[in-house]
Amino acid sequence: MEPESQAGQLSPDGMWRWDGRQWVPTGGPGGPPPRSRRWLWWLAGGCVVLLLLGVIGAVAGGKVLVDRFQHGAFTCLPSDFPRYPGATVSSESTYTGTNGTECRMTFDSNDPVTSVGPYYQSHLNSGDWSVASVEFSSGTIRFHRRSRPQTAGTVELTELGQGTRIGVVLKT
Repeated sequence: MEPESQAGQLSPDGMWRWDGRQWVPTGGPGGPPPRSRRWLWWLAGGCVVLLLLGVIGAVAGGKVLVDRFQHGAFTCLPSDFPRYPGATVSSESTYTGTNGTECRMTFDSNDPVTSVGPYYQSHLNSGDWSVASVEFSSGTIRFHRRSRPQTAGTVELTELGQGTRIGVVLKT
């Protein structure tokens, strides 16, 4: 059993005084030790680390999205439409009207027309795609989808310096 304390009595270390109901700090030089604020620094450090991770993630994700867009991943063309390797998107537009939808894509490649042309001729004559005609003088390849012949279009190849501009028009 603990001895009963009298109001005003100091603790043996002199840091606390009994007020009749509870021990309270004396407030003098021998008062309670200051509370540590180390947790505040840990909290601030954790917030900074989370912020940095968020910024790094946003930058990396944004770069991936831009890169995928430039290489034609997010286009109005069907996913099985041939894409020339390394070509980048320079423009895209979609028109919807009473006669259906028209997708216009322009890609730029560093390769010459003599490489890009045969690629599209062979790839647009395989799978669900079929070449209807090739006009070498104008660099135009007409094609359609085998499973749905009303889906048709053209690929127009134009010299662009040392490279090629690839203009695709697809009507559905």
